[in-house]
Amino acid sequence: MSESPWNVKNRNRRAPRTLVSQGAQVKHVPHHPPSTRQPRARMHGKPEKEAQQAQAVTQQDQTSQPRVKKPVSVPFLVLISLLVLTTAVAVIMLALNQQKLDRLKDQREAEAQRLLQFKEEHWNARAKSGYMELIEKYAKENDLNPSFISAIIKCESSYRANAVSSVNARGLMQIMPDTGTWLAGRLNIQGYQPDSLFDPERNIAFGAHYLAYLSNMFSGSPVMVAAAYHAGANNVKHWALKHAPDQRTLTLEMIPMKDTKDYVGKVMKAYAIYYEKDQGPDPVSLVDLPDGVISLSGKK
Repeated sequence: MSESPWNVKNRNRRAPRTLVSQGAQVKHVPHHPPSTRQPRARMHGKPEKEAQQAQAVTQQDQTSQPRVKKPVSVPFLVLISLLVLTTAVAVIMLALNQQKLDRLKDQREAEAQRLLQFKEEHWNARAKSGYMELIEKYAKENDLNPSFISAIIKCESSYRANAVSSVNARGLMQIMPDTGTWLAGRLNIQGYQPDSLFDPERNIAFGAHYLAYLSNMFSGSPVMVAAAYHAGANNVKHWALKHAPDQRTLTLEMIPMKDTKDYVGKVMKAYAIYYEKDQGPDPVSLVDLPDGVISLSGKK
């Protein structure tokens, strides 16, 4: 009978092992208990520095992610549109106004230049004529403003001593031959001849005396004197009675005859120009001089 492993008979058995106490199997027992702080886990295969860089990149990626924009409200868009439109309109209006100002400035500069040339033409005509001493002499004798005599000469003949009009008026102040005869009698001049009106001194002497005569008649009104010098004293008296509110004082606008009105307007402008030149610091603007502002004697 084969030997059964369950046979109770003794077999060759190994010697029993010596039992070793469990304490002898422990190689090391720490004297202090382990710390409660858990050690930081390291990433497999990466240094700690690379882990920090990876964490920083992750945070940066999270920060750089675009935020979701909120939709803009309709009222806000309308307000912005109105502001833009208002600004555009304001800019356009400003540009248009600036253009208008520039054009107005150019027009004023051109008008100032034209006015200066107009003044210089009057001043030069008298200065080049050489008759200023005669004008001042007979203006003083007849208590007249030399600026007014200068204006009459400029408008009548433009300082040409040999001027003759279509009705045969002669000389600087364009005196008619029959008027010259009448003036010669008033001044007790013997042997008067109409051709003597071409003599500058005789002509200015006669013309200044006639202006003084009209000035006394019309109370020194430059408008009425100039109108009477052109159209006759009787016509001026008739116009004053018919058109003047007080039936005495006639203004430029009241003169009914166009050619006389135009003539008087030119005389008033020339009077202002010469008065400005002669008076210096107290000039008169280039407008029609109202009655009573400056008399023919130069008194204000």
